Amino acid sequence: MWYDNNIKKIMEESMEMENRELLAHITQIDGLQIDQSVEQHSFKAAQYAGEALKKVKLYHIGYLGGLMHDFGKCRILFTEYIEERYQQEQNGGSGRARGSVNHTFAAVRYILERYHTDTASETEKITSEILAVAMGCHHGFFDIQDPLDEKKVNGFLHRIKCDEKEIDYQEVKENFFKQVADEQQLDALFQKSCQEINAFLTAMHGEREICSPRSIRLMHSYLVRLVLAAIIEGDRRDTAEFMSGRMFEQIQADRGFWLNQCAYMEERIKGFSKDSPINKARAYISDECKKAAAEKGGIYRLTVPTGGGKTLASLRYALNHAAAFEKERVIFIIPLLSVLDQNSRELRKYIKDSHLLLEHHSNVINTCDDEDELDKNDLLMETWNAPFIVSTMVQLLNILFSHRTSAVRRMKSLCDSVIIIDEVQSLPLKFTELFTTAINFLADFCGSTVILCSATQPAFDKVRLPIHLADKTDLVKLEGEAAEVFKRVNLVDKTDGPGMSLNDLAEFTAENIEQKDSILVICNTKKTARMLFQKLKLLIPDGCQLYHLSTSMCKKHRTDVLDKIGKTPGLNEDRKVICIATQLVEAGMDFSFESVIRIWAGIDSIVQAVGRCNRNNDWQHICDAFLVKLQAESLGPLKDIQTAQTCCGKALYRFRKDPGAFDGDILSKELIELYYKRFFDDRYSKRQFKYPITIEGSEQFIRTMLMDIGPIDSEHPFYFRQAFKTAAKNCKVFDDDKTDIVVRYDDKVDEYIANLCSKKAKRNYGYARKQLDAMKPYTVGLFPYELDELRKNGRLDEDIFEGVIFLDKTAYDESIGVCPDEYVQSDDFLSM
Repeated sequence: MWYDNNIKKIMEESMEMENRELLAHITQIDGLQIDQSVEQHSFKAAQYAGEALKKVKLYHIGYLGGLMHDFGKCRILFTEYIEERYQQEQNGGSGRARGSVNHTFAAVRYILERYHTDTASETEKITSEILAVAMGCHHGFFDIQDPLDEKKVNGFLHRIKCDEKEIDYQEVKENFFKQVADEQQLDALFQKSCQEINAFLTAMHGEREICSPRSIRLMHSYLVRLVLAAIIEGDRRDTAEFMSGRMFEQIQADRGFWLNQCAYMEERIKGFSKDSPINKARAYISDECKKAAAEKGGIYRLTVPTGGGKTLASLRYALNHAAAFEKERVIFIIPLLSVLDQNSRELRKYIKDSHLLLEHHSNVINTCDDEDELDKNDLLMETWNAPFIVSTMVQLLNILFSHRTSAVRRMKSLCDSVIIIDEVQSLPLKFTELFTTAINFLADFCGSTVILCSATQPAFDKVRLPIHLADKTDLVKLEGEAAEVFKRVNLVDKTDGPGMSLNDLAEFTAENIEQKDSILVICNTKKTARMLFQKLKLLIPDGCQLYHLSTSMCKKHRTDVLDKIGKTPGLNEDRKVICIATQLVEAGMDFSFESVIRIWAGIDSIVQAVGRCNRNNDWQHICDAFLVKLQAESLGPLKDIQTAQTCCGKALYRFRKDPGAFDGDILSKELIELYYKRFFDDRYSKRQFKYPITIEGSEQFIRTMLMDIGPIDSEHPFYFRQAFKTAAKNCKVFDDDKTDIVVRYDDKVDEYIANLCSKKAKRNYGYARKQLDAMKPYTVGLFPYELDELRKNGRLDEDIFEGVIFLDKTAYDESIGVCPDEYVQSDDFLSM
């Protein structure tokens, strides 16, 4: 009897376990525990993932990926794991380590075992591989083929051949089919997914006249990334809504919305003055952009001289194009964070619903990758679901190439959008061909319209993997009087010969300020700018104000300096102004000097520098800008600038030999084209296009890693062999690993630090986060060697708040910002 009762009890418990609802998440709302089943999460994530790809006709593969992404959670062990974490967190503990229960391998294994068979068609195999990568990477990338693995362990096979017991594979399958969806439903969705992928790939391969095999291989990687973006969107959106207990508004910008925006802007610009030649030229540029908006989507160029009003002209184009073709959103990509605020303020004036404009840029605290900790603001940042986005080139490249899943997610928001890329010449050289192929992918197959804005358009259509420009490439063609009005500067080439020493340059600047109201000197490095500033401090005449601008200064410091300098320094004022700056002032900085001195660089940088001279014909005459060569200039690892200097030198040599071939204009379109031909044909540049990196002493190429796809054979059982993880982790916009530190520029920082150390901040993370957000304008990015030097000399405080580094006041100068020790201890510094 005792034995029979125990057997009965064991059988009942077993039946109860088998029928138990498996959980995906647990939260607490208004003091009540709320459970979300795997079934509920899977179908909601599937719906959101499918919707994310509907416009690009990949709804079903998005839906299937969203439905199966948490396939591996269909096990009792996972439910027990999240229950244990929940209980421990409620009791003040941290719970079991996040990710300690593997739930991503099972989906990869099932999809490949079920659909990647010997009898499967090529489309079925490719579709199953796309799903396997996308589902398997929704918490982080993996390599299908590690480029450094001599054993050539395949990431797919690793997941297929893993220990079944480790992932409870049989239990997972049975539970998924019982509680979520059966195999017939999955088979039907998979076949629809195959049809979508077949149509997508047919379109890609059908463009062979303009898409080389290399481009198409890269685009397979972008397709995987896009499906992954949709799965992350579905997963995180549903998770965030469940954990917060509220649905997040998804703003839909329809034709009526865009027409209202157009009407508002037209009303605002109606009163613009056209009483001067330059205002007439700006109006012409704007009107031409509006006309061009009626043309079908594609990749276009907006080539406008600095001061031509391209920000508002491109907005006018974007609004009218979005209305004509019912686009999802308008995205402005700004080259540098330093000018993002300036552009955002200008755009908001001409957007009717300006509160719908989202600014997204770098933070003191990095975007969280943990889906359980997202609030509404984090969600907006991660989704880019607002109708208007203003962000940076760094963020765009992160979306397209980085390893952060929070960045990958935004890729779905690039589809069916108007993307305005300002100062496109600022694109890092190593990203050139990755960028051209990714932009082609968005424009050719994802419904995006892309506008490349620049006064010096790079020859992206001449590289080995060229960009696919639209038939009517240029939105505006400036000719005759409309072009002549922008000729406000005479560029004097002083690079022929041995060049100037730093002392010579300081004296040359000091001499010229005697006859000028203001001079801007732009240097290639922070060190040169700092040293020149020191020397000029001793040479400038009385009544002359000397300023410094570089990334050694925090944003708040730079803003204060810009306010002191003014829009047109020295003009109609009883003062003279010299500003020593780095390249940060070249892209979009809205100020105008009577003269500019630019240390030798690439033609693109020179044109941008000249754009800060007599910007709006403020001095009512042709002003002089000077191009100078600096003797023994120490560029260190800045090989891009060295190559640009060499190619610029070759172009200038041609100009000196035959100025008539360039209409006697150093800044002519013909000379810019010649420069870019030299620059992009240079051996160094071509090598950079492959994006070389060194890993464990071995040279690898990121472009090759992402192109690694080919036919199935005995050695390679899968089409895809990309090293997704290695490529993405090493894809960095900047080669340096800079760390942001907080500087005590003014007393406000001490106030924020006191708040951060308060009891309130310790109890309330939201309050602490606000203090950290408030300190964003007080951060400076430093190289590892700079940090090490400051740390060695006791100038850093790393104990105030975990993860945030504060700089000692003695290491920050009111003129030049963060000071290296040799500057702090120098006689020049002590004499200031």
